[in-house]
Order: sequence, then structure tokens, then C-alpha cells
Amino acid sequence: MLEVFETKRFLKSYKKIKHKKKILEELQKAIKFLITQQEIPKKYKDHELKGKFSGIRELHLGYDDLLLYFVINEEKKLVLVDIGTHAHTLNI
Repeated sequence: MLEVFETKRFLKSYKKIKHKKKILEELQKAIKFLITQQEIPKKYKDHELKGKFSGIRELHLGYDDLLLYFVINEEKKLVLVDIGTHAHTLNI
């Protein structure tokens, strides 16, 4: 089982979306899959990012709501990087 760590950016973004109950429910489900290292259902469209985000993974919590994260297997850590829309998380 992985231990969860949250970046300052994630915590700041989380405060902005904490009123979105459906997204929070999906976040809890996704984190459960991640920390138990289970296969992530295809509906989350989990994939690794490229370019300046290389090494970071993204999964979809809703139509335009994303979770950015990475795993440090050697240390058994799940690091939550950011949460929000494509425009917010990827600065596009």
C-alpha cells in the first residue's frame, strides 16, 4: 500500500474544488485504486504526460477535471501534484 503525499499546489487547488461533490467522490475512488496499486479502470483514462510534465501521470475524474500524480515505488509514495481542469493543471 502506498502512502499519500500532497504538494502545496494540490492542496491549494483542492480548496477550490472541494464544493464539487461528484469530483470529490471520483477522487476518493481513484486514490483508493492508486494506493492499493490496483488496475485503474479505463474510465479514468490514466496516462503518462510528455514534455515538461514527463514522469507525471494524469487521470480524468470528470469531463474536464484531472488529477496529476506520480508514484515513487522504491519509497512506496503516491504524490498528488494537482487537481483541476486541463487549463488549470497544464497551464494551457
